[in-house]
Amino acid sequence: ADAENGQLLAEENCARCHDVAAGGASKLHPPSFTAIAGYRVEDQILARVLYPTLHSSMPAWPKWISRSEAEDIIAYIVSLEGS
Repeated sequence: ADAENGQLLAEENCARCHDVAAGGASKLHPPSFTAIAGYRVEDQILARVLYPTLHSSMPAWPKWISRSEAEDIIAYIVSLEGS
């Protein structure tokens, strides 16, 4: 997975609700990517990205997202752990 591409995808698709910045505040509603990296494992994050409406009040993607794009976003989130 490509964390750099994941960052770009996150900035384009996730930043209107989530704080996606490295070193961002660890907030929970909605959770920042830093917070997610600290308390979710990769499989949980992937499920929430691929099937958002099954897991939370997160809206469905405005456009279809491929599994590889989802994995890139996950790689970016995981890279934020401890930031």
